[in-house]
Amino acid sequence: MARVGGVVAAAALCFYLVWRIVFTLPTDPLDEVAAWSMVVFESLPLPGMILNTVTWWNIDASAPPPSGKGGGRTVALLIPTYNEPAEVLAPTVAAACELEPAHETWVLDDGDRSWVSDLCRAYGARYVRRDVHDHAKAGNINHALGLMEREAAAGAVAVDIIAVLDCDHVPLPTFLSSTLGWFGDPDIALVQGPQSFYNSGAFDDDGVTGEQGLFFNVQMRARNAAGAGSFWCGSTSLLRVEALREVGGVATETITEDMHTTLKLIRRGWRTVYHHQTLALGLAPATPEQYLLQRRRWGMGAMQILTHEKLWAAKRWMSWRNFHEYLNGTLWWLEGIGTLFAFLIPALALVSGAQTSTADPLTFSAVFAVTFAARLWGAKRLMRHQIHWPTAFALRIFRIPIGIACVWWLATRRHLRFEVTPKGAADSRARGALPPILMVLALGIASLVLYCGLGLAGVIAWRATLSSTVAAGAWLLLSAAVIALGVARIRSEKFATSRRNAHRVAVSAAVTVNGVDGQLIDISVGGVKVHLPVAVLPPEGQAKLTLPEAPAVELETVKVSADGDGGQTASLRVRPGDWNAHKVLSLWLFHTPPGAVPGLGHGIPAIASVARAPGPASR
Repeated sequence: MARVGGVVAAAALCFYLVWRIVFTLPTDPLDEVAAWSMVVFESLPLPGMILNTVTWWNIDASAPPPSGKGGGRTVALLIPTYNEPAEVLAPTVAAACELEPAHETWVLDDGDRSWVSDLCRAYGARYVRRDVHDHAKAGNINHALGLMEREAAAGAVAVDIIAVLDCDHVPLPTFLSSTLGWFGDPDIALVQGPQSFYNSGAFDDDGVTGEQGLFFNVQMRARNAAGAGSFWCGSTSLLRVEALREVGGVATETITEDMHTTLKLIRRGWRTVYHHQTLALGLAPATPEQYLLQRRRWGMGAMQILTHEKLWAAKRWMSWRNFHEYLNGTLWWLEGIGTLFAFLIPALALVSGAQTSTADPLTFSAVFAVTFAARLWGAKRLMRHQIHWPTAFALRIFRIPIGIACVWWLATRRHLRFEVTPKGAADSRARGALPPILMVLALGIASLVLYCGLGLAGVIAWRATLSSTVAAGAWLLLSAAVIALGVARIRSEKFATSRRNAHRVAVSAAVTVNGVDGQLIDISVGGVKVHLPVAVLPPEGQAKLTLPEAPAVELETVKVSADGDGGQTASLRVRPGDWNAHKVLSLWLFHTPPGAVPGLGHGIPAIASVARAPGPASR
């Protein structure tokens, strides 16, 4: 049905445009100009729909050859970090050190924190810092590559492959063993895996796969085709060191070093592949501010790449498919300007009184509604159901400030600083703030609706015909709905800042606390909540917790409350600097032992529980 959906969506828009041109255009010259402007605006999605139908026609993915014990390649797993708390970094390092086949885990600390050095020593990872903190993540990785090169020249074993994980992306047990086989092909420089997230309820979480589900589950899979290939997404990836050295290391000219590095690899003739298997679990932006900061950085970085690589003239060294993917992928970030015109053009048509349609209002409304519904129906199937329309429309409003920021950079070409997406706790719990442009648009639409109402009621002069009012009003109503959805999501208590450093999930499993059998209620990498049938814990002190199939750990009692049945509910947390306890909880959550959680399938981590733990308490 995916291919049928793509054809239906494109055909519906074509039918609508033909109907508009043949049957609804006015004959007056000035009105005809306004009407054609409206039709051109309505036709803008058509090229993208056709291209998406063609490029997403087939998303079948192939598996790599088995890698054996790593194929004799030396692997170093790099974890760049800057200012993230222990609850974010510790599970990634602990899980990385447990991976097979044999490898080294390097923690690249740009924050010069002594506790990170202690953590690395406890887990068996290598701690790396640098004196000059330039070029953010790209500079951090390049410093590690330079260190590898110097050590190899001094007689150490040369590193063949680097794996890269953002410090919040916790690798699953098969991260290396499932992907190293790709490098049996000497032309492959990059293997990119999907980025999946464990903090359900994040700002872009749509209850399906999150906003990035469409990108990784459809778009990236479709790129595993001749003349195409994945681009580096910064994390959950492996790169051939030889290829990186050939292009001068990780790109530092832009703030989207991953995509820019991929272009350099392609220019030199290297291949890239996408491995469609969940290999790690990370943290998605949890608040509107985090989401906007991250996407704005991606957007302005794309503008830097567009101009630096002159992508509009890159066809001479790129395949048609890659040329289309990269050019349109960068220009996509300007879509917010198109969204802005979706507000302005209908508004100008109404205020000016120009006649943009001669169709009967009921006929226009029916054709518009049927066409729009067919487009949504078809597009969702083309996207393999990896989209939830109310969430997609709510998030679309953010493309306006992002698009404006991109245009601002194109006009000024000012130096951009890499801004790290914040992870961890906030000082207080606060709802999201509305971007100023959103407030301006909301006020403008409200004023226009009032103006239209007064005009149609005859209170003030109204020059637009009823047909034109309906034609423009349909788009304004849609715009108003998008704004309403966006405002509701931004201001929702669900997406307010949190005082927690660690995401916790509701998991039911048998545990023992101080030798007493109990039941796990929820858990994070920083602590647990348990229920005990008898009151054995004092309100303060230490408690010995044993999770199923895991070694015992000493935790600190935070809160104990009595139950009506004579039992207790207790909140326990990891003591600061207790790296062993962090490791035990982290591995139990992400490398969950078979049989540890009733009903949990083999190989599925406990952190993947979709139930969110209730309550505002911090851990």
